[in-house]
Amino acid sequence: MIQPKETPAELKPPEPEPEDEGGGEEGGVVGGVAGVVGGGPPAEKPAGPVKFNSAMTPPVMVAGSPLEYTQQALEREVEGVMVVECLVAVDGTVHACRVLKSLPFMDRTVVENLEHRRYKPATLGGKPLDVQYTFTIRLELPR
Repeated sequence: MIQPKETPAELKPPEPEPEDEGGGEEGGVVGGVAGVVGGGPPAEKPAGPVKFNSAMTPPVMVAGSPLEYTQQALEREVEGVMVVECLVAVDGTVHACRVLKSLPFMDRTVVENLEHRRYKPATLGGKPLDVQYTFTIRLELPR
């Protein structure tokens, strides 16, 4: 086993914060109050992805190629419904997909196809949001 020459950043202990040299507010508390900057209210955290719901406008595909069957799925005449949950970001990218309902020989192809598409993001009250969106994909053999 070879030991790394440098400890990766995520394994290093945190650097101690320097002591306050003054410059705080008069009458303030040493170290301040957690989450309060300059005496104002705590800063709002940016909202992470939210679960898509019926109050929102759904994402709309603006670019991407149509889904194609894999050779193995064609040979085995695979048909049915796949359910895949993905993060659709404000910038229209799709990532962090996970298959909730699978079809043989199609999972990887469907996830890769979704992650290469671009979408107009979901909105709530006209404001774009990062959402966890569930795609329901019906696969039927070409006739």
